[in-house]
Amino acid sequence: MKKRNFLIVLALLALVLAPVASAPLKASSAAYSKYALGLNLGTNTGLGFQIRANRDFDIIGNLGLENFDSSHLSFDVAANYKIAEFNIDRAEFDVTMGLGANVAIPLSSEQGFDFSVLVPFGVVYHFTEVPIDVYFRLAPGLQIVKGNDVGLGFGFSAFLGGLWRFG
Repeated sequence: MKKRNFLIVLALLALVLAPVASAPLKASSAAYSKYALGLNLGTNTGLGFQIRANRDFDIIGNLGLENFDSSHLSFDVAANYKIAEFNIDRAEFDVTMGLGANVAIPLSSEQGFDFSVLVPFGVVYHFTEVPIDVYFRLAPGLQIVKGNDVGLGFGFSAFLGGLWRFG
């Protein structure tokens, strides 16, 4: 079972890396290009993506294995808004807040379906010379379904990742 899950993640990585590797490097507009793909570590470990509507609003998401575990395939997506920005020396950071959802689909019959509503808060650094962003995001939330059981509970997710910007 673990070998199959590894192959699924490897295939997903290949699907992401092909368009990213072929994307042209546009350093002058790298921080504000429309699309981004990359790697995400944390509660949902796998592939990260972003679709930017403008400089203040975007859609973020992740697809991967839940909690470094191979028991669930997890997907989260959120509408994300820049609420502040700050500088450390000449480095500029964005502070973001959003509203989204997480779905975890079991990969074995022993596990159950999970669903949560998330409120992600994050800090993002946009490199200016290369089209790369790094982020740290904390997402408290309301867990509505856990292991196929419906009931309200507190959920929490944390993410650290990097995105390659293109388009």
